Amino acid sequence: MAYIKIFPIKSTVKKAVAYITNPDKTDEQKFVSSFGCSPETADLEFAMTAEMGKNNVMEKGDNLAWHMIISYHPNDLTDPKLAHEVSTKIADSVLKGKYEYVITTHTDKKHIHSHLIFNATSFTDYHKYVSNKRTYHKICQISNRICKEHGLSISMPTSEAGRSYKEDMEYKRGQSWKAKLKYQIDRAIWTSVTYDEFLLKMKEAGYETRQGKYLAFRAPGAVNFINVKTLGTYYADDHLLVRLEKNRCKARTPQKKNNRVRLFVEMTTYLSDHNKAGFKHWAKLNNLKEAARTFNYLSEHNLLNYEDFKNHVADSADAIQATESKIQCLNKQLDAQRLLQKRCDVYRH
Repeated sequence: MAYIKIFPIKSTVKKAVAYITNPDKTDEQKFVSSFGCSPETADLEFAMTAEMGKNNVMEKGDNLAWHMIISYHPNDLTDPKLAHEVSTKIADSVLKGKYEYVITTHTDKKHIHSHLIFNATSFTDYHKYVSNKRTYHKICQISNRICKEHGLSISMPTSEAGRSYKEDMEYKRGQSWKAKLKYQIDRAIWTSVTYDEFLLKMKEAGYETRQGKYLAFRAPGAVNFINVKTLGTYYADDHLLVRLEKNRCKARTPQKKNNRVRLFVEMTTYLSDHNKAGFKHWAKLNNLKEAARTFNYLSEHNLLNYEDFKNHVADSADAIQATESKIQCLNKQLDAQRLLQKRCDVYRH
């Protein structure tokens, strides 16, 4: 598993890069890599990009760079070469070829960990990197995906706003009544559009409700009620109503309905009215329409023969794969051109 922390660098980048590239920590700089810059001159190149950002009126904030630490559990990964490879893939996926960076892997501790220092200013559009809860969870999603691809366990939180890493771990381990209550409230809110429906979902989950000055719940087997006000502002009564209101907005049927929306609305209408006979009749007609539409498509494309149909599916899959490969190739060429442009800008200055 990979545990990630990120924090800004507001003083000298040179000292930070010197620390992470220390030969004693990186096996004589065996595990030192960079993108868009040289580790020896990273601070100067970072500053040059930032200066160009100021000239382009894209300068926001006083961060010079960002420092990300990617740690691996000793029971999960002990090979520094693999750790460096995984960390580099995480860096490339997060930064998308837009920011210069220096990445190293330290082997001087019992747990292998990587340090990534990247410019706060992009050398492609001169925008500043924004670090917030949303981008952090995006980094966690990328980390989990890459770790899974390399056979490593995943543990980083990828949940919605309002849950910290510590709380996410408590959810998984079930260490506190509050953590379990937060988790159950979230589940009930996600599937509810009214306050009464939310309370019903909590009751179905086994929670006893007490409605006084503050809403409170008691879990099965617990002795005391827990007031929602003690769970934080995200779970306060007024915020719960706001979240439910957002759900109602999402549930509204758009004016221009596509076929899937129309299908869902018609089906749920029959089910909500408990019209079993009407639903069967509607389903029969709808299936006939879909069958006719499918037959017309197969006829128009001469695919009534099963072998022709199989070949058509295979050709379509090959075409999709070829297009995806072409897109990846073009993206690599685009990244190379961006890097070349960046080098030209450095040379000119």
